[in-house]
Amino acid sequence: MAEPGDICADEDLPGEPETAYGQAKRAAEQAVLDAGARYGMHVVNLRLAMVYGAGGRGNLERMARLVARGLFPPLPETGNRRSLVHVSDVVAAMQRVAEDERAAGRTYIVASNEAPSGRMLFDALRAVQGMPRCGWHVPASVLRLAGKVGDGVQRLAHRRMPLDSEVVDRLLGSAWYSPARIERELGWSARMTLVDGLREMLGK
Repeated sequence: MAEPGDICADEDLPGEPETAYGQAKRAAEQAVLDAGARYGMHVVNLRLAMVYGAGGRGNLERMARLVARGLFPPLPETGNRRSLVHVSDVVAAMQRVAEDERAAGRTYIVASNEAPSGRMLFDALRAVQGMPRCGWHVPASVLRLAGKVGDGVQRLAHRRMPLDSEVVDRLLGSAWYSPARIERELGWSARMTLVDGLREMLGK
């Protein structure tokens, strides 16, 4: 999808993906729909928000480990929104679209209606791991400066740094998506709450 900025985007968001990765995924979606029409197959595209759960190795799992070790900077509250979805809800969505004829040829966003800010995620990860609430934060301007420093080190060292401008943008910016279409058309909705999902992910 195109970058939604600060809005809650649905499947009808205009524009094209900016990255080669996003463009390849869009082309793959179209290939799936074309195959379905050509061969009379039951095909559905699912656009997943950030997926998390036990055994995962994604960004949220890495963030949780760093928070537990006291190595993750306390984020400021910027009012950003980050969509995510627990793996159990993804499986349920896959089962629903596979079995429901109304889903044929459709494209659905799969996300929880809970879309926490970066700070809310930070606080939730601390709480689930039995850590006290952190009463301070690193200002956004300091994080953005640190990201630019990371960019410079990357150019000199030719290796990826843990903190660069791309990472800072993900922490402070929004990636907010609406699951309203799949809820309305097929009756699917995410059941796992953020707190329960984090507990499952961390085995708490």
